[in-house]
Amino acid sequence: MANMHRRWLGYPSFFIFILVFIAVSDCGSKNKVTIYRDTWGVPHIYGDSEEAVAYGFGYAQAEDRMVQLLTNFRWAEGTLAEALGRSYAKEDYIQRLCQHAEISQKRYADLPQNIKNILEAFVAGIAQYQKEHPEKVPDWAPKIQPWHPLALGRAFIWGWPLGQALDDLRAGKRKIEHPRGSNQWAVSGKRTATGAPIALIDPHLSWNDEGHWVEARLHGGKIHSCGICVVGTPLVGLGHNRRLSWAATTGGPDCGDVFAEEINPQNRLQYRYDGQWRDIAVDTIRISVKTDSGMKVVSLAVEKSHHGPIYEREGNLAYALAIPYWNEVGLVQQLYEMNLAQSLDEFKRALEMRQFMPQNVMVADQDGNIYYQRTGRVPIRDLRFDWNKPVPGNTSETEWQGIHPTADLVQLLNPEIGFMQNCNISPGTMLPTSPMVNAKYRSYIYNDPDGRDNPRGKRANALLGAEIHMTFERAQEIGTDTGIPEVELWQSALKKALAAHQSQFVDIADAAEMIISWNGHLDKESEKATLFRAWRIATSKKENLKRTASLSALTTEDEVALLEAIREGQQNLISLFGSYKVPWGSTVILKRGDKTFPLSGGSFDNIFSSLRSVWGTDKKGVTTGSGGQSGPMVVSLTKPVQSVSVLPWGQSDDPESPHYFDQGEKLFSQGKFKDTWFEWEELKEHVETQTSLELP
Repeated sequence: MANMHRRWLGYPSFFIFILVFIAVSDCGSKNKVTIYRDTWGVPHIYGDSEEAVAYGFGYAQAEDRMVQLLTNFRWAEGTLAEALGRSYAKEDYIQRLCQHAEISQKRYADLPQNIKNILEAFVAGIAQYQKEHPEKVPDWAPKIQPWHPLALGRAFIWGWPLGQALDDLRAGKRKIEHPRGSNQWAVSGKRTATGAPIALIDPHLSWNDEGHWVEARLHGGKIHSCGICVVGTPLVGLGHNRRLSWAATTGGPDCGDVFAEEINPQNRLQYRYDGQWRDIAVDTIRISVKTDSGMKVVSLAVEKSHHGPIYEREGNLAYALAIPYWNEVGLVQQLYEMNLAQSLDEFKRALEMRQFMPQNVMVADQDGNIYYQRTGRVPIRDLRFDWNKPVPGNTSETEWQGIHPTADLVQLLNPEIGFMQNCNISPGTMLPTSPMVNAKYRSYIYNDPDGRDNPRGKRANALLGAEIHMTFERAQEIGTDTGIPEVELWQSALKKALAAHQSQFVDIADAAEMIISWNGHLDKESEKATLFRAWRIATSKKENLKRTASLSALTTEDEVALLEAIREGQQNLISLFGSYKVPWGSTVILKRGDKTFPLSGGSFDNIFSSLRSVWGTDKKGVTTGSGGQSGPMVVSLTKPVQSVSVLPWGQSDDPESPHYFDQGEKLFSQGKFKDTWFEWEELKEHVETQTSLELP
């Protein structure tokens, strides 16, 4: 039976020191753990062992995010519809098709014993909190098993390779949109004031789903890490330890394929392979669906070739999805090795496990290194075929020939210029005169045009390139920068058009001057930013005014269209707000419960996006933030490591908790970070509560 004691701390700091000394120094047990929550409610978990830390982390996650935790596990199982109704049945089908729960259960025994110990302790911590607080456990809660975090890890990372496969399927048809993005950069010590590298970790995901990260500081055994993770997983996913930091952004090699199976015209359950007909395997998925009239069971057939499940049919072809992560359950083990890595070489050995989804991974360490790898589990493919669309499944010539070692992947160590960034852009635009070009790699490994860029990437390169003695404070400013690139080009074109046609557009002179004099920042107080965006929305409807590149050769007709777009933008704002002078923060807001705050920054499309990314649902001209910067962290690789972080809402999902929206109100809406207080000497003055536990 676990012993638990919690108190609000108002003691002198020397007494707190005695308490923690006792907690972390007791050599008589490997089972004790103490959860210290700081003044933002973030758990700092000190355990006698790695298992004790995992136990405490499971307990803390259950306390902070019970419903999200259980929802995530049901999502991974493919049983959401059973608990939450019909609208989740399609998502359940996808997860069951991918067999996350089935394979995680089947392969659990293959895990190293220390990883099983961590998973079992983590789940035991969740169970202990549920036992102590049964009133907080919904009646639809699944019985949590140690394989659940494995299944959840699979479900999370599969979004990327599965999305790549579906993009292949839609090649030449309909493109599938994936609402993911992120920023990352690393600056060498030769460009910083301290001489130590500084890094940004800045994932951009939905704040309602997997991007509603939980934050923690973990200390026990060999684990000493700080950062964020998916709720329901036992280790830091993105963050730092005492020696290095790691970040990830969407992008990467091609890790998903589609095979076009040739179907037997005489038997729709056979497909041709090397001149012979093979049988299609048929299984049945039974999905329980909660309805007003009771539980219903929906049975769906699943057809499979040896390449994978058949996602759809078209004429005489059946399209099978092939994912190289199909039988893998090693993500937790790889994250464990990443958390423990004490050098860049050790971290690279962790990446060699190739369990991470296709991502841009960036590392900085106390030895002064900055390193990039375009990582993923990449099949070795025959280059005679185009792997950006479905390939013939009727021949063994298209079979994968193994998995590429990470040495084959795009990577860069310590660029001479002293910085690099990847804000969902090509390796070719990560830094000026990038040495990473398509010609050096297989096309499916590089998996991007050389010159592909976006506003965030352009802005990051400009800001980082201007820094020669970057301070930690300046790094934080860049991390939340609200500027957008190429504003001056649009202003110059508008100024020229106005000079040529001013007599026809006297009525918009004030609005035009607002646009021309705007400083290019999406600051919440700025009326000019709002008008500029309304104008650019109007210009984007004109074929010759969609892109900045077209501004160098404007016709008289184009110049008139630029000015007419101001009228259109003005009228749109007046119809929505009663005026065209509207502060940016009235159009982009942060909301949770009954509290609302204006926001700076924004990310609306590939022509209007700041490093301070916020996106969401637009209603009557007002965007309520629901995604974007979901857990940014700035890390200085000094000795000791220094870091700051912020969540867009707060640590807790309990509306009665003081940490439900405190970070949103006091930090995120103000463009500020908080200290992580990673080590005890930093934390001891900021402890709000203490919970002592013992692993059964």
